[in-house]
Amino acid sequence: MTKLPQSIYSNLCWYCSFLKGVAPYSKPGAVVSFTIQLNMELENGSNSLFRDLSIPEETVRELRRQCSLGRKVIIKSEKLLQLLYRFQFARNYQCDYSQFLSTKWAVASSSIEFPMSDVGLVPMVLEDHKANHYLLPIGPNLLLEGVFFHDLSKNLSRPVMRGMNLTEQEAEYRFDCICASAITEIICARKLANIPEARDRANANGTRFCKIPDAKRAISSGLTDVGYSDFVFRIVSVEEYVKFVHEYMLPWNKPVNLIA
Repeated sequence: MTKLPQSIYSNLCWYCSFLKGVAPYSKPGAVVSFTIQLNMELENGSNSLFRDLSIPEETVRELRRQCSLGRKVIIKSEKLLQLLYRFQFARNYQCDYSQFLSTKWAVASSSIEFPMSDVGLVPMVLEDHKANHYLLPIGPNLLLEGVFFHDLSKNLSRPVMRGMNLTEQEAEYRFDCICASAITEIICARKLANIPEARDRANANGTRFCKIPDAKRAISSGLTDVGYSDFVFRIVSVEEYVKFVHEYMLPWNKPVNLIA
């Protein structure tokens, strides 16, 4: 265990926050998370999003009335992905940084050579441990790992970095996760012939990542500055709401609960 200088540790956490924010999954994910939070706030009476968007109170009251009748609200804009991605990035950047400050970090050494996914910082969910697990190759045989527990009492408050040596089985699991996370590209120091097998193993072992219906559109988003006035709210049925969300992000095999 090594204590890092605060400036270096802070820079590491900002960098990981940036990687998480610009990842291809985060771009259509911004539309999904915004839409779900929007409807949750309408149902539970909170107004964080509406305050940030400067929405008039009378508009919010009407949207809440519609939701009380079993309807859902979505947002429409000519450049919706651009709009919501830039909006959510600005809102989440500081929050992600704060979480990474409390993350348990380690540099793992492996006998297996790691590629890099076009996702960059690979996000995993450890359901059994109620934690988020992040993987970032920082060298052919070195991996930066972070674990952030949903139970905040299990996280760290000190700028420390742990060193560890991965077993062959542990390294192979991480190799498979990195390969499975890639959307269009996997980057290697040299050509690795076993990447298709790694993706198949990850699928067989239950490693799942959401699917992006239009990866090209998602990857190119965030390049245009769109004003927050260029949108309208639409009242829709639950079925239309689910269809709208799935235009941007699809669950892998099993359905997810989109209903707040």
